[in-house]
Amino acid sequence: MKVFIFPLFVICVGIFFSCVNDESEVKRITDFEDAPDEQSQNLKMVYSDSGLTKFHLYAEISETYTQPKQITKFRNFVKVDFFNTEGLLVSTLTAQRGVYNHAEENVVVNDSVRLYNYKKDQTLETEELIWNKRDSTIRTNNQVTVSSPNELLTGKGLVTKQDFSYFEILNPTGRLKLNKEE
Repeated sequence: MKVFIFPLFVICVGIFFSCVNDESEVKRITDFEDAPDEQSQNLKMVYSDSGLTKFHLYAEISETYTQPKQITKFRNFVKVDFFNTEGLLVSTLTAQRGVYNHAEENVVVNDSVRLYNYKKDQTLETEELIWNKRDSTIRTNNQVTVSSPNELLTGKGLVTKQDFSYFEILNPTGRLKLNKEE
């Protein structure tokens, strides 16, 4: 019996003293300072007010951070469909990336940004713009191109509403085709 207890005792002592965790190694493996607090794939969000749909937001990858400020990052593709008061789709905003600042209620989108108005068959193209949810405006200080079947406008800087029904190019550089009224 003594022959069996001694090896068992040695094995138990060896196991007990061999299980020491190096705290710095554990922290290195498990602590992700840059990791999001929430992450989702194929996010689909519907925003409505008083029973009326205002917009649909789709993002391929969504990552929400709460510190140092609450933001949500959209990666690989983001799309926002805007609706009018009758519930009809009026415009669509697409980009490759975006960041939503929860406190300021604005979304900055960049990389291959397009805003399309369905009624006017009009497209805005730029590399970055800011959509302010509070007042439904969209603006950019970057180079812009606005195209429709009858015109092509270019310039730097633009302000519009999210439905893209009208717009102002702040520093125009393109040409506008005007039809004479008779």
